[in-house]
Amino acid sequence: MGVTTLTDVDAISRIAFDIRDMAESLNQGEWVTARRIYEQGKNAPQYDIYGNEMDQYLSLQDMSKEMNDGMFNEDPTYLFQQLGLANVGQSISDTIAIHGNYADNYIMEQLSDYSSGTLGAQATAVLIVPMYATHQLWDGLMDCVAIYDGFNPTPNNGKINPRRSFDNFIALYIGAGQTLAPDWDGDMLYELAQAGGDLFNTDDSEGEAFVNSYIREQYQSLQRLMSEDDYCKRADTVESVWLFVNRIIAKMYVPLTQMLIHSMKQEDQAHKVRMYSLALIPQLSQCQPSIHRKLKDYLLDKEYDRTDLPRIVELLQQTYDCLGFTCADVGSYNNDELGECADYEDDHPLAAFIPKEDVRSISKVDLDILAIEQLIKFPSTTKNQMAKLYYQYGRANALDESDIGYDLTSLQDMTILSGQGQWSPYYTDYLEYFKEDKWLDDAIMDAFDDDDTEAVDQRRAYIVSLMKNNVVSEFMMGLLGLAIQVCQDPNNNVEPTLYWDGFAALYIGSLEGIDPAGSDDDGLLLWSLAANRARQFNTQNDNFGAKINDRMVDLLYAGQSQLERRDCTNFEKTASRVLHLMILPLIQSTIWYAIRNEKSANDEDLAVGEAMAYSVLPIVSKYDQTAASVIERNMIRVKNIEPVSEGPQVVANAFYKILDDISWGCEYVGQAEGVDTCENYDPNSSYSTLRPAVTLSAGLIFAMWVFALS
Repeated sequence: MGVTTLTDVDAISRIAFDIRDMAESLNQGEWVTARRIYEQGKNAPQYDIYGNEMDQYLSLQDMSKEMNDGMFNEDPTYLFQQLGLANVGQSISDTIAIHGNYADNYIMEQLSDYSSGTLGAQATAVLIVPMYATHQLWDGLMDCVAIYDGFNPTPNNGKINPRRSFDNFIALYIGAGQTLAPDWDGDMLYELAQAGGDLFNTDDSEGEAFVNSYIREQYQSLQRLMSEDDYCKRADTVESVWLFVNRIIAKMYVPLTQMLIHSMKQEDQAHKVRMYSLALIPQLSQCQPSIHRKLKDYLLDKEYDRTDLPRIVELLQQTYDCLGFTCADVGSYNNDELGECADYEDDHPLAAFIPKEDVRSISKVDLDILAIEQLIKFPSTTKNQMAKLYYQYGRANALDESDIGYDLTSLQDMTILSGQGQWSPYYTDYLEYFKEDKWLDDAIMDAFDDDDTEAVDQRRAYIVSLMKNNVVSEFMMGLLGLAIQVCQDPNNNVEPTLYWDGFAALYIGSLEGIDPAGSDDDGLLLWSLAANRARQFNTQNDNFGAKINDRMVDLLYAGQSQLERRDCTNFEKTASRVLHLMILPLIQSTIWYAIRNEKSANDEDLAVGEAMAYSVLPIVSKYDQTAASVIERNMIRVKNIEPVSEGPQVVANAFYKILDDISWGCEYVGQAEGVDTCENYDPNSSYSTLRPAVTLSAGLIFAMWVFALS
């Protein structure tokens, strides 16, 4: 296989022989022997800290139980697995208690069922080995972060040794005894991928599965990094390790997907459907929630029914992009008995909007936010280091290996570029309000570093709200400024629709899907926020969608057309309207949390209310500092000060003072629970309610610091 490790991993690779021997024992009806091998081990020796071989062998059950003994508590893959098995509304403590030992529970059940054949042995390769192997990847990454933070690596048997962790991964992936062409015989994940490649025609001319050659190449890239003298001591090395680890894990889902489809198609392999489903479907907790729930219902909550196959495959194919692989990676089954699905086109719809440019990658920032929100739910001894790495480096966008004209892979990149580019027409107002251009990034990083164990839910709510309502929104404002800048520059060869469509992608997000109405409850970005607030503020259309979203779609298409014609004068007006329309859901939300926090404030709502207020306070302050002061007094948390002390109507009245400045009226803001933003509106007043708002003028943009496009 062309793999030479940096450390000695022969012992752990021999766990493959335990799987082989278990299967042989089960084939011969020796159930007690198979169970003894599973529980006590047979072929993989263990060594003490001095390198002396011990009496005990490493066993597959040992590996399984380590998942539930705390060793995997920081691993995203394992945490997503537990969440994906939980029922809706199940607490985190119950989720951990009930589902933490999912693999051992399933395998012991099979080893106690004399009619299950070799399923117990096969399940160890499908349920235990992949999770244990990915743990080695996450463990190596955490070791690398520790070295970057100043810890010294311990090359022999110490705790900080990323080289050993990555070598352990490849040893578990390939396993001892794996043969090459033409037989390709083995017992571990490499063999599983070979089986999938053969069934789905995803192998090369030599017969090696594409997944296997890809994972081997990514491992070798990791190995080269670990061979450097100063390995893991540079920030770019940590980011590279993060990327390689996530790429490998994403491709590891491919054989599980292929074998699940194969087992569903075969009449005599229905007993394997649950095994493969148990390995794959829970991982969808990091994807579109509604699809995860449906597939969990079809494949885990009830017995598989072959009549559901077409619908299951259709839903499964919609998750490929989220998990990090393509239709081409999966291939076509059994000589086109089940054809290869179609990958995304450049003009893949985002709810009711169809972009002209390929902005699918940037639309998936909501997947990173979802992952962060899920990970912070769990107790952590590292202040949720993995969630912080999602924020710093991103996953969804990074896996696509594409960009929208500049280097952007993460939410933290957005905060940095917003400050560097200074594209937003409100950039100086944000800078003047917060007194620094890194305030938002500092606020998020400080919240991650907060070790107050009594405020875990508050911390999670604050971090997630800042990301989706502040980081993304501020970056969107910059994209509008950049689109008009590119439109007005005759020497710029970049299509300005790239940034306009990028704005739309971040307004809607990937989780809304392709239905023109969006999803029912999957979304996380402003489209979803507008839809939720429309229900509460009575600003829905006849189809129960948000009027704000209807108007936004109209303006997005208008701006798209104007940019294609390079009608920059009219586009500037459209961009100004869009800029201020996107603020309305944030205003509604600040008022909504003023209502909630006056009635029965809890820590989470107080944190979200503050984050919502911060998302619009710089703009409010620009037009009316008195109004901004009112919002601050009521929405910003101050110890021993009662929240919303002046009442939510006072907060709403403060926002009313700037509606003229942003040129959107009462129809789109509405009222909720007796609180009316337009309570002070006088239809007989000579004061205009449609005074022109700030525009993205050429003079203003010329004054901005011009950011060089790559």
